[in-house]
Amino acid sequence: MTTVEITAALDVIRQETDLNAKALLLAGLVSELFRERGFEPVVVGGSAIEFYTDGAYMSGDTDICWTGWPQPTPEQMEEIMWQIPDIKSHGGAKSWGIEGLWIDLLGEIDYRAEKDLVVLETLLGEVTLIPVEDALVGRVYAARCYCSGYDEKDDECAKKLMTAVLLGHLPIDWEETRKIAACPKFNCLSVFEAFKTEVEAELAKSRS
Repeated sequence: MTTVEITAALDVIRQETDLNAKALLLAGLVSELFRERGFEPVVVGGSAIEFYTDGAYMSGDTDICWTGWPQPTPEQMEEIMWQIPDIKSHGGAKSWGIEGLWIDLLGEIDYRAEKDLVVLETLLGEVTLIPVEDALVGRVYAARCYCSGYDEKDDECAKKLMTAVLLGHLPIDWEETRKIAACPKFNCLSVFEAFKTEVEAELAKSRS
């Protein structure tokens, strides 16, 4: 993308008033800048759940990992990101502030779902997300199993995504999801099932 094209894309982002839509547009721009250099960015974590739930959960930043080879070096990350006018670097090559939003550039993606990555189309380019099955298990694990103990924000995030899939707003493969929860990385199938039952009960109560 040329400087003129990047500046025009920033104008589109600046004019967007919905915070979730604005973050998705920015993720599209950043993804395209890396993609044209041969890198494959994937949005993960709470930011993927933000996009999956259309902003029902807001993460506050966009976390980007990489799939395939090559992976960008810190120097390449900086070179690519500095193409964006008025960008601010926080913490070297990994954390960037743009139009009041945050982009965090992380390492290689690590997921267990035997599913294709999910691609969203935006006006400014494609945004690739980690599969919903892996996103859901990972957030339940972070909320209820992680060694640091209970985390209210992770719990809220997990409930938002679980609610979206239980209401049929997002397609999900439950067999695949349970397989991920049982894998050595997470080993949290019983916790996951209990969490699912808990959210189902909350939904049933809200309908009565």
